[in-house]
Amino acid sequence: MLKPLTLEQAEWVERTLANLSIEERVGHLLCPEDRNYSPDDWAAILRDAPLGCVFLANNPPERWRACVEAIQSNARTPILIASDLEHGAGCMIEGCTDFPWSMAAGAANSPELMTAMGRATAIEGRQHGVHWTFSPVVDLNVNFQNPVTNVRSLGDQPEPVARLATAWITGMQESGLLAATAKHFPGDGMDDRDQHLCTTVNSKPFGEWMQTYGQVWKAVISAGVMSIMCGHISLPDYEGLAGDPAAALPATLSPRLQIDLLRKELGFDGVIVSDAAPMIGIASRVRSDQAAIRNILAGSDVYLFAEPRRDFKRLMGAVQSGAISTERATQSARRVLEMKARLGLHHGVFGPAPTPGQREQFHRDAQAMADRSITLARANPVTPVKLAPGARILTVTIRHVGARQELSKELAVVDEELRRRGFQVDHLLNPDCERLITAAGDYDAVFVNLVHTPHALIGTIRLTGEVAMPFWRAFWVDHSNAVFTSFGSPYHLYELPHLPNMLLAYGPSEFSQRAAVKVWLGEQDAKGRCPVALA
Repeated sequence: MLKPLTLEQAEWVERTLANLSIEERVGHLLCPEDRNYSPDDWAAILRDAPLGCVFLANNPPERWRACVEAIQSNARTPILIASDLEHGAGCMIEGCTDFPWSMAAGAANSPELMTAMGRATAIEGRQHGVHWTFSPVVDLNVNFQNPVTNVRSLGDQPEPVARLATAWITGMQESGLLAATAKHFPGDGMDDRDQHLCTTVNSKPFGEWMQTYGQVWKAVISAGVMSIMCGHISLPDYEGLAGDPAAALPATLSPRLQIDLLRKELGFDGVIVSDAAPMIGIASRVRSDQAAIRNILAGSDVYLFAEPRRDFKRLMGAVQSGAISTERATQSARRVLEMKARLGLHHGVFGPAPTPGQREQFHRDAQAMADRSITLARANPVTPVKLAPGARILTVTIRHVGARQELSKELAVVDEELRRRGFQVDHLLNPDCERLITAAGDYDAVFVNLVHTPHALIGTIRLTGEVAMPFWRAFWVDHSNAVFTSFGSPYHLYELPHLPNMLLAYGPSEFSQRAAVKVWLGEQDAKGRCPVALA
């Protein structure tokens, strides 16, 4: 359960709330995203909409700090800065530690390392003024074709997911530097569709849901998670609509799910935040001028990725008309203030930089997690690869070039590590089959690396287009030293069942790249155990 406020924190909340105008209380219900706003842009926005929260992502440290300073200097009450630190602060803030992705953490199966990752995320995030992370993802990746969860998930079984997630939450929250958010209630990973494109369905009968997803939600609530994100995901059986699932509302619009199930039955009393407002899973279900109002009335405290000026005016109009009571707006503003108090924002919005010793420990922990995570999904005598000193190696990266870089990156560390060991290394990105066949014969080993992660393509996690073409004509049949590794989805053998081998690294973190090279060359064993059933 939520950690009680100290007397000093409680007094700050009461004093601050009493001094907030109704406009400022309503502003606490909105969390817009940064759209490359300048400091002057933020000053103008905050004059028009006295916000309580702002979401930042993917900025160099200098711009990140400039944004935070501009936002905070134009606010009467400290503003919560949120981000998606799903596998360490380094996945959003350049220069911080980019831990292995969640499914790698599941494969490593170490609560101690989860807690260590949480601590590192809290310290590095708060250094840059981040107070609220939309992680961990606690969805169960039951459907291998689900395009949203996949390697963002810790696994497909409730017990290990709950155990690892609660350790992670403890690490993030224990120092009071960072608030964790468990997502996406009532649970993604069942549907094969994408809530960015439609309201997706958790089709579990409610009794089964309670024994699976429900157990995870109970565990994270018991662990004191400060926030839960509602997804654009329905739970038709709970709503009495098992026979007509298309009629069931997403959790973001459902009082039954947010108030009756999450608040009353599961006992959560922290901050409920919606998933992103532009996603079609909510945007298609309600008029745009009513979405924020309906979300708050359904039970959310914070409407995510709001249009700051327009949605502020809409919520103010709803309060003035009585559609949203002053008491209801105040209730949510209080919850947001209580989270600010638990995080000590009234004492300072930034935290100290980690010491050199702490940074070294963060890197050791990240590498230990990666080393424990590499999984042998299919073995053959090629692995480990036997190579003479100075051997010629071809590395091949297969990824969607148009995807966001942090989701589908080039694997530069792989080549660096191989060259550091004295090998001659050449590299190809998404070669067509003819080029790959022609090139492969000139090398002593070919390492083919697939980087296919959620959101690299909205709507699917399957291999499509350019990332499927290198496999035509099956070059590996004529090459004795071809090794395949997934730095993303663990399910590629479903689509490519004739590959001779497959290692799983679960994500392209630099630490996972180093761990994979060690396994390729026999410097360490593949120690991970895949936390999902492979299709």
